[in-house]
Amino acid sequence: MICAAAWNVRGLNGVAHQKSVGQLVGEFNIKFLGLLETRVRASNAQSIQNYTLPSWKWFVDYNEPGSRIWLTWCEEEIGVEILVVDKQFIHCRVTNKGEHTKCLITVLYGANELIARREMWQGLIQISRSISDEPWMVMGDFNAVLDDSEVSGNAADTSASMAEFSECITDSELHHLPFTGANFTWHNCSDGERSLWKRLDRMLVNEAWLAKWPQSKYISTNPRTSDHSPLILQSQDSRKKPLCSDLRIT
Repeated sequence: MICAAAWNVRGLNGVAHQKSVGQLVGEFNIKFLGLLETRVRASNAQSIQNYTLPSWKWFVDYNEPGSRIWLTWCEEEIGVEILVVDKQFIHCRVTNKGEHTKCLITVLYGANELIARREMWQGLIQISRSISDEPWMVMGDFNAVLDDSEVSGNAADTSASMAEFSECITDSELHHLPFTGANFTWHNCSDGERSLWKRLDRMLVNEAWLAKWPQSKYISTNPRTSDHSPLILQSQDSRKKPLCSDLRIT
């Protein structure tokens, strides 16, 4: 199984944020990573990528406004085929070269607006209908919650937003992957009455994934330099294998 992760980094221009990404990859031996909300201009992208994870492969689509999603992977061990690029998600086929296994991964960053998120829900449903028996995982910041238990504080989440999210999961035939760690994955960095926590980030998988990797789960860990928790797919040997060469973790 591929050790994959997704993280809304809330900006990647600062050196502290770049180091934090490298440290996360080193700590959990991540091989495939989706970074969200990088806020990096196209002219600065290559230098930041080279500093953050030297020798890794990157994919960013600057044809999409904002370039909200970056993908990066250890090319020594992972192969990636980009299949669909959308404003709110990137869908790809990922190959584990050592294990000779393949899976589909969709990394997403949902829009803040309900109407815009509806396009993402439809996109996921369309992808699900194109999949026959391949393992598929969807991971990232959905910018939506499923019910009131995923919110702590005064929030404006509507029942319509929750219902549409739930319907998308059902229609896409996706399942919640078990997780450990923080239940709320985002905090608005405010105190007192203005403090707000939500579970915006998660990993979902299809039946084929569960059949192939029934013990898979993920961890929602310390936000570090962001206001979102990174999500790391965990396997029993994820901490035992050697790191990719030239990985910056200092």
